[in-house]
Amino acid sequence: MQKIGQSPVRVLKEIDGFALNRLQYAVIGEAWRLVQEGIVSPGDLDLVMSNGLGLRYAFLGPLETMHLNAEGMLSYCDRYGEGMTRILRTFGPVPAFSGATAEQVHQAMCAKVPDDPKHLAARRQWRDECLRRLVQLKHEVPPE
Repeated sequence: MQKIGQSPVRVLKEIDGFALNRLQYAVIGEAWRLVQEGIVSPGDLDLVMSNGLGLRYAFLGPLETMHLNAEGMLSYCDRYGEGMTRILRTFGPVPAFSGATAEQVHQAMCAKVPDDPKHLAARRQWRDECLRRLVQLKHEVPPE
């Protein structure tokens, strides 16, 4: 897998879904709730990820980010653990990915990228080129 640019990981325990998908679904679930509850618009939510959290996670995972955002992991947990726990308790149940919120998100996404085959294909091509260039950059800037 490494020969084709993949980064295999060892799953230590059987669980429903791939590790990547589980992390992605956790982010999507909270993103959906933030839109559903009127806290942020779909467009602004995407900006939070693409211009904020996503940039950070392009080179570092969430655990190393925690470690670096304080004087190590234990310092981070001591400093932010209570606040994280308080916020995590407000996440609520798994949202329904349908109804008014689905329509609101659909309209916002179509305003940015119409959902016809031509526009979707062009945006996918742009995305794939961006990802290719990011992978290239990651190879040029190896971790220390």
